[in-house]
Amino acid sequence: MEILHRLSPGEAAPDMPVFDPSGALVSLASLWRERPSVLSFLRHFT
Repeated sequence: MEILHRLSPGEAAPDMPVFDPSGALVSLASLWRERPSVLSFLRHFT
């Protein structure tokens, strides 16, 4: 996936498939349609 645009703080994220806590793929837009959502990126350090 190529990054075409860096988001600014407060800017809406594009719709894309994400994994929910149970591991199922869901549309990001379907999550924020129901309520505000937080998208967090975690990096694993060894």
